[in-house]
Parts: sequence; C-alpha cells; structure tokens
Amino acid sequence: MRAVLTRSALAITVLVAPALAAAQVQRTPFTAEDILKITSVNVADMTEDGTRIAVTTRRAIDNPTTDHRRYGDPTYLAPSRVTLEIIDTRTGAKDVPFKELVNVRDTAWSRDGRRLAILLGREATTADGFPSTALYIWDAEKKALAQVKPAQPIAVNSSLAWTPDGSSLVVALRNAELDREARATFRTLTDGPVVVHTSAEPFLEWDLLQRSARTRSIALLNPASGAIRAVVPQGRISSYQVARDGSFMTVMEDVTTKTDYETIGGTDNDLKYVDLQSGESRRLMAAKDLKGLSLRWSDDGRWFAYAKRGEVFIQGIDGSAARSVTPRPKSAAGDVKEGEATPSPADAEKKEPEENFSPVSFSRDASRLLISSRKGWYVLSVADLSRKQIVQFDEDEEKNPRISAIDWAPDGSAIYASWAARDRWERGVVSIDTASGQMTPLVRDGRLYSGVRMVRDGSGFVATVSDGDRPGDLYAADARFASLKRLSDANPWIAARALPESELVKYRDVDGKELYGVLRYPIGYQKGTRYPTVFELYETFFDNTFNARAAFLTNHGYAVFHPSVNLVVGRPGEAWVKGVTTAANRLIEMGIADPDRLGVHGTSYGGYATALLITQTDRFKAAINISGKVNMVSFYTDSPRLGVRNTHAPERSQDRIGGTLWEYPERYLEHSAVLRADRIKTPLLNITGDQDPNVPASQSREMYYAMRRLGKEVEWVRYVNGGHRPPNSVEESVDFEHRILAWYDKHLKKNEKKKSSTD
Repeated sequence: MRAVLTRSALAITVLVAPALAAAQVQRTPFTAEDILKITSVNVADMTEDGTRIAVTTRRAIDNPTTDHRRYGDPTYLAPSRVTLEIIDTRTGAKDVPFKELVNVRDTAWSRDGRRLAILLGREATTADGFPSTALYIWDAEKKALAQVKPAQPIAVNSSLAWTPDGSSLVVALRNAELDREARATFRTLTDGPVVVHTSAEPFLEWDLLQRSARTRSIALLNPASGAIRAVVPQGRISSYQVARDGSFMTVMEDVTTKTDYETIGGTDNDLKYVDLQSGESRRLMAAKDLKGLSLRWSDDGRWFAYAKRGEVFIQGIDGSAARSVTPRPKSAAGDVKEGEATPSPADAEKKEPEENFSPVSFSRDASRLLISSRKGWYVLSVADLSRKQIVQFDEDEEKNPRISAIDWAPDGSAIYASWAARDRWERGVVSIDTASGQMTPLVRDGRLYSGVRMVRDGSGFVATVSDGDRPGDLYAADARFASLKRLSDANPWIAARALPESELVKYRDVDGKELYGVLRYPIGYQKGTRYPTVFELYETFFDNTFNARAAFLTNHGYAVFHPSVNLVVGRPGEAWVKGVTTAANRLIEMGIADPDRLGVHGTSYGGYATALLITQTDRFKAAINISGKVNMVSFYTDSPRLGVRNTHAPERSQDRIGGTLWEYPERYLEHSAVLRADRIKTPLLNITGDQDPNVPASQSREMYYAMRRLGKEVEWVRYVNGGHRPPNSVEESVDFEHRILAWYDKHLKKNEKKKSSTD
C-alpha cells in the first residue's frame, strides 16, 4: 500500500493582481489540508422582519466519514454536522444555541420572529439502531434553548411550519415499524441470502424502497406540552405546505403505481386540500392532470399557476376549474371570414410561431402574475388577462443578460431580480418597475451575489457576496442596496493564504461558436512566462466562484482553466475535442499555457468527458478520470440503488445520447471510451470509490485493464470505503489531492523549465 503523500508549507511570493503585475505580498500556500477547512455558510431561515437569521456553517473536515455501504437505506442518516448560529442583522451579534456540532434537519421562525423551532437528526440512537430526531425551541429574546418532548417521534424527513398564532407546529410523524420493515428490505437486497428480481412487480426493488421513506402522517404539535393532534393519516406523502393564514394546507400525495422511466425519481402525485382544524380533505388535482407540471403558488396559498403546452393556467383551492390566462389565438383557418380566401401554405409558413409562456410568480395580493417567454417578461392581470411586457429579450439568447426573479415588492410596484451580463463579470440586483418596465440597477459590479432573499416588508435583503476568488460571506442590505453590512466572516484565516486571481476568457470552438471559460493564474505569475496548464472539465463555466482544488494546484505552479463546451444531443463527445482544444489554443496565444505541458481532469460527468477527450487527441500529456464512466453499454443499466438514473441520463438528460440503447446502439458505442482505448496516448490516472452508487468503480476497472493490456501508461487508485467523491476520511482526502498533484508533477514537470511567451 502506498503511503499518504505530504508537502511542506513554505512561504511564497504572491502577485495580488497577476494580469497587472501589482505589488508583491507574502502569504502562505493554500494546502490540501486547507481544502477541508473551508467553511460554507447557508441561511436556514429568516424572520419576516429580517432582523434575525438562522445560519448553518459547515466544514468538510467535520464530516469526513460516511458509510457508503448504507446508500439507499432509508433508515441511515449520513453525518452532516454543522454549527447553528443566530445572527442579528441590525447589530451583527451572534448566538450559538448548541455548543456542539449538530445535524440540522430543518428550522422555522415563528411569525413574530421571537422563537426558532429547530429539528435535529441523531444517528442510530434508538434501541434498534435507527436515527431519531430532537425538537428544540430557541427563545431569541431570552437567549434560551428548551427541548420539546413530543408525544410521538417526529420523522427524520419532517419539515417544520408554525401556525400564525405560534400555538402549534406542523410536523410529519413516522411509525417505528416502518423503519424496521425498510431496514429488513435493505438488508435483504444487500445481503440476501436470496434476492429475486422480477418484471412481474410494478416497481424496481430499490425504487420502491426509496419511496417507503415518504410513508408518514402529518400532525399539529403543541410545543408547550408536546401534545400531538393528527391532521393527515399515514400515507405516502411527497410534500406539504401550510397556508399563510394557517387554516389549511396543501399536500402532494404519492399515488405512483409503477416505476417511471421517463423521470429520475418520477412520482405521480394527487394534489389535496386539507383543513387544519377538521382534517377534512379533498382532491384539487388528479395525478394524471398534474404529471409533468411545476406549480407556482400565491402568497396566501389559495391560487396556483402552471404551464401546459406553452399556455399558462390558474386554479384556486375552491374547487373551481383551471382557466387559461394566456389563451391561444384562433387558428388561421378559424379566423377566415365568409368570402375571404383561405391563407396559402406559403403564407401559413410565414406566420410567426405562437408564443409559449411559463408562470414565474404571483404578486403578494395574487392580482397579478409574472410570466415569461422567449420574448421577455410580462405582468399579467389575473382579473382581465391584460398583460404588459416589462422586459424584452433579444431573439439571440446569447445577447440577453442572465436574469432571474427574486421577489415582488410588497405593494406590487416593482419586481426585484438578479442580473448578470453574458460577456463579462458584471453582476448584481435590479428593480423593474411593473408599470413602466424601467429597470434600475440597485447594485452592479464584479462581485457575485447569490441566495438573495428579500425581507417580507421589502425593507432590505440578505445575500451571500463574494469577489469570486474567495469563499462568500453573508451580508445584509437595505431596500436600495445602498449599503452592505457584513454578517459573517466564515474563513478569516484564508486572508493569509495565497489564492489565485481569475479572469474570464473568450474563445471560439471549432464550429465558430463563442464560448467562455474561467482562468485561474498560477501563484506568483509572471507575464511572459508559460506555465503547465490543467483543464478541469464538466459542462459550462462562466462565473468565477471559489474553487479549492484550483487554489491548491495554482499554489504549485499550475494555471487552471475551466472551459465551456457546446454539447449537442446525439453527438456530445465531439464537443470536448472541439471546445477544449480551442480553449488550449487561446491560452497558448495569450502566452500563458505551455503547449507541451497540458493536463486535463474531471469528476463524474467531467471524468467521462476526460476519458472521451483523450481518445480523440494526444495534446494532453496527463489526464485524470475521477469517478467517470467509460463504457456507456455496461453503465446503462448499472447502479440499481439509483433506480432509473443510469438509463435516464443517456436517454433524456445529461449524457445527451438522445434515445435508448436499442434505438441508437452506435451512439452508445461511439461514446464508450474503453472501446477506443487503443487510440489513447495520454497517461491516465483513474480514481474511484468502491462504494460509489452513481458510477460504479467497475467503470475505471474496465479502462485500467484495457489500457494495461494495450501497453498504455495507466494507474487505478481505489478508495475502498469511498463513494462518488472517492475519499472518505481526512487522511484519504489529503492523499486524494496530493495524488492528483503528483500525477501532474510526474508528467508535466519532468523537465520543467520556464518558457517565454515568445518561444
């Protein structure tokens, strides 16, 4: 067995702005160990007045070990230990209710913002070894934590919702006998001794097991006494939400009768109305009518909108029929008046295609609905169906900014949205006047603004803000984003680390399509010097979010580039050679990349792309496939614990083959890198986790033995207890990053010499 690789941490010289050759400062290197210490910040819930937020902070080093052998076991609770903080957005003061790290399943502020309900998960604490939950109430004014002792155990997958008066919490309950049955089924499927699979059963065995976790009931819980009052009897419940006034709830009930091969985890749901006082229920929409629809609910929960074949419908909980709010115009033939000539086929072809709409969100009072189409955004009046365009889109989608609605102003006068340019790092938040359509930038600069939440009364926002090169932190802003108040400093130590500067690079693929990629400069970059350059593949990249592995590699003298490709259904494999090689050409033209020292790697889909790429070009001198597939035929029906995921991916989603194995056998063969292993000239490192339920380690085994048989340079590293992200401990994680570095050092720095960009 190979020993864990280590590196010394020496002080190095950093150029703060490499492209501008700015002044030098001394910082310590960013290490593999540092990757595990990065703290991510997440807003769990915010009070309606925005004065308090519940925040969880998480580090990989605190959650290193998962029992991947238990993947698919509904009774297994994987570790997810976080610190829970309560932050006062006015003063920045913090409270930490729990001294230890906890597994937060859900949180919910009471309507008055004084109490926070906290549901914790606890691993294997019952006599039978099942996970359990614990419910706490944090009194924000008294700064006191109290545990609630419910009369019945709350389900691990329960969500929390307060009634408006704060007297009760809506929770989900689960019978312990169900867990015992689920555990027994899991053990049979994994340990046997005899397992029978038959097409006579309507569900795939693992699909049915996963659905069993939805079997639960819904109840009202009194946090003062722990008393429980049943509202919805035990059934297979997909989701539920409580109405604003607390008088009723809507429930999605799983009525699926067989495994759905059209959708990953596909579920047929009946939509039901449930009176929270009487428990009376009625069906609002049958599963056959709801299938494939995404519902957009009004603030009061009494209306919902959806799109069907490009037409938007609105329906209420009162039992009335759905009505179209974007009715289609009559057909050309139907519009012809008596005595007029019927339009010719040529004229019919010239007719502008019908506009397809999708609902986005209701105004606070539900009198208006924001809808979108390829032409833009419209504000539609629910009463008279009149609509006004407030945002116009160019026919060429690439010319439009990236824009996404955040919320309506409470009085309906404006819609707030995130905004980002398509060709540069210019990002922010805008306000769009719903009467005039005038768009006003509230904040627009080079920073990243994510997870933007508006305070309910419209008086401010909370958002995660980052410069793109460092991890983000939480900030509070007023209604005009005129000032930002920092609420968290999750990684103060990182200021002393050497981190790379980034740049957005434009280039064209072989077909001439304009693409963008993100370049991370090597630490200590000197203009005019060429560097070994590593390309990390996935699909498309644009924003410069913090990337820990890139930070690690750039600290060891590598430039790192994240290229985009133009993936086409039916022939996605061509995209990698068309886009990545031209990206390499661009970096060589810029005088950054050394053409003789190019490397490439990717994880999961990126690993699959890497394997395909090196069968088509020998420009890369080292490649690393991390948990990526290499044989589309053997992968097609593998990974049973994922249900239909591995058939759906090539047929309908990410893999983009565009059909079944029997419809397009040649495409599956063309996209199986192992069948073209004889063409590979690039040394390949394969890294897998033996317990990976997504892409089985056997995929890399196939490539390893194929390349070895062909006399190619290949290595296969197996983390026996690892999953889809292979390492499964702190030590393994450090080993993992250093093996990647060592592979590149071996092949890209054999005869290292700095080259002038004029060489």
